[in-house]
Amino acid sequence: MSDVVLVKELAAKLWHARIHGGKVPRVAFPELASVDEGYAVQRDSERLARLPRAGWKVGATSISVQALFGIDQPATAPMFEPFCFISPATVPILIDQHTNLEAEFAFQFGDDLPPRKLRYDREEILAAVAAVVPAIEIVGCRFEGGFERLGAMQLVADMTAHSAFVRGQPVRIWQGMDLRTHPVALRKNNRIVAKGVGANVLGDPIAVLEWAANHLSTLGEPILTGEIVTTGTCTGLTQASPGDRFVADFAELGVVEVSLVRAGRSLIHPLVSAG
Repeated sequence: MSDVVLVKELAAKLWHARIHGGKVPRVAFPELASVDEGYAVQRDSERLARLPRAGWKVGATSISVQALFGIDQPATAPMFEPFCFISPATVPILIDQHTNLEAEFAFQFGDDLPPRKLRYDREEILAAVAAVVPAIEIVGCRFEGGFERLGAMQLVADMTAHSAFVRGQPVRIWQGMDLRTHPVALRKNNRIVAKGVGANVLGDPIAVLEWAANHLSTLGEPILTGEIVTTGTCTGLTQASPGDRFVADFAELGVVEVSLVRAGRSLIHPLVSAG
């Protein structure tokens, strides 16, 4: 079977699992062994989805998460509008996909960053940023066995574990803040379960943003005006189930609230292709 056929088959299975539930065996696609092929699976999933893009998720940006996944570098994936919410939000989740929750800094862009050969420097990237955004990401694994030792190809192919995104209010005046030391506290059902700071992601959320902008550029992918780019969890992975309520407190940047409910037989949305 050709690599092209394998990529298309895996993309179809992962997209079906994302919408309808279920899991994909890790050993079903042993011939797909590179991160590049993982990104090819993403592109095929995006074609299947036929959905407007809301931005980009960046994951595996902390040492602890990289160790869990068994990878040594961050990874990106597109986020689609029907899976992105504004706090306070109620978000349906599937119950069989190792759902976890993360609190993280995100950035909303006010100008495009088109792909190019020349590397973007930090000043160019920040000049295109309109606001910093406090956020919660809901992550899940569509492969059997969950996150542990998932591996880079499988993580990337599975949309870097992205399930849903909840944002707080964009903060446009933030340039004087040191996000490296900025605190984040995560409460689950009214109890603090995790704390962190921006430095938990590659030492600085802005460093993650710089990496992401240039990584996407090398893939030929733009960051468009209005899109949001996440930078990875400051609070680790917190297990989540239907009925849980989470509040991520970003101090003066505001709070993000989400309540999780059990999805019906699928996550089919009027805009979402059934694949």
